[in-house]
Amino acid sequence: MPLFSRKNKNKPSSDEIIITQEDEIIAYIDEVFRKRLSLQFVIKGKQISANILFMDPKNKAMRVQMDGYAQGMHGLDVMVGFPLDRTWWSFKSKLVGIQDKPHLLIPKAIKHNERRKHARTSFTAREQVKVTVMEGLGNGNGVFGMATDVSTGGICLSIDKAMLLNSEKEIPPSPTLFKPGLKLGYVKINRVPGTQAIETSGIAKRVFRDGKWRCAIELDKLSKADRASFARFIEPRQLEFKFVKRSMKKREEIEARRAEGSPSMSGRPSAGSPSSAPSAPSAPSAPPAPKPSASAPPPPGAPAATAPPKAAAAPPPPSAAPVPAAEKVKLLVIGNELLNELPFLEDADCPFQPLIGSTPVNVIRLLTEQNPPIVLCGSEFKGRSSVVVLERITNMGMAENRKIYVCSKDLQSKDRIKFMMMKIDRFIGLPVRDKQVFFNRLNED
Repeated sequence: MPLFSRKNKNKPSSDEIIITQEDEIIAYIDEVFRKRLSLQFVIKGKQISANILFMDPKNKAMRVQMDGYAQGMHGLDVMVGFPLDRTWWSFKSKLVGIQDKPHLLIPKAIKHNERRKHARTSFTAREQVKVTVMEGLGNGNGVFGMATDVSTGGICLSIDKAMLLNSEKEIPPSPTLFKPGLKLGYVKINRVPGTQAIETSGIAKRVFRDGKWRCAIELDKLSKADRASFARFIEPRQLEFKFVKRSMKKREEIEARRAEGSPSMSGRPSAGSPSSAPSAPSAPSAPPAPKPSASAPPPPGAPAATAPPKAAAAPPPPSAAPVPAAEKVKLLVIGNELLNELPFLEDADCPFQPLIGSTPVNVIRLLTEQNPPIVLCGSEFKGRSSVVVLERITNMGMAENRKIYVCSKDLQSKDRIKFMMMKIDRFIGLPVRDKQVFFNRLNED
């Protein structure tokens, strides 16, 4: 079955598309280089991932970066594959060593060779389907990100965050994050449109780079009902595969014209010369300076400060004057149980105005109408883990630009990991022994 559509007897199968023109072959390889996609092949049963560094026209080869290359691999025939245009391509080549550096010979042909067995579709930018993947609960690696496409048998996500689960340390994504075939103990997919949230297990297929780092997962234990709901979502959205014709000569002509019209404009990198190695990603722009946080005003009669102190302000005396309501910062407390643990939030000298969310609906209403910049929750709410409530808040886009704190006496490691995968990493232990330290934490964190 051709990608995204039912087979049409009047059209050739998409698997019959073979690119044989040298100009088109070079253009496809250059597109792989520009998008920093990895080439995949197998040597002695081991999956190899290699990135193109530059073209070597003299030897009709491409210099690749790969781990584990040895001189004994010189002359090996390999079948190379790569993802492009949301499908899969492959070509036959030979791995050679030139000046002891690994190269792949430019192929004579590139073939469209879609590997997927199930119908699939991609998500639009508005469909924020979040996916959490853990190798195990509390051990191995974990990733969190947005689903990019889904089939009745698997899902692919862009990796927003990867971490070591046992140490809760964030790590950079790489092809070795999940080895192909690795069993994944926990996969949560948050509501593909028309379906319920799904928690299941999976099998890692590959971690690769397509502009962003992505992770493809096979869902090995989906129920029949979940597969049917995925199929209902996919069927009306299937698109017919469209072959993209590329030309290296035309691309170079277009870029030359652009350079002539705007001499100061630097062109995009290409794989055409050894000096055209992938440029390092530009450093992110500095975030805007944080606004000074509100703090409790000094007692009446105290001298006005001539400049803001560099160190944290000293705790006010017990006789501190009440803070005017207009100066208090709104603070959403999820659940009366948590308020019982933090009774000083209702004191007159508290610099925060507590808003109590007693039900899930009430929590959403307060977030929408009152827009509190700070949210406090315990480890449980209404007899359920607060993970469920915060996931709903996060999935509705209501966690953005807010500081969310999880307050707990004994937070289980698996829940802590789930919170951190949602990018909620502020934790406060209970009981709180010094309310002013608590206030300072909320103000300065």
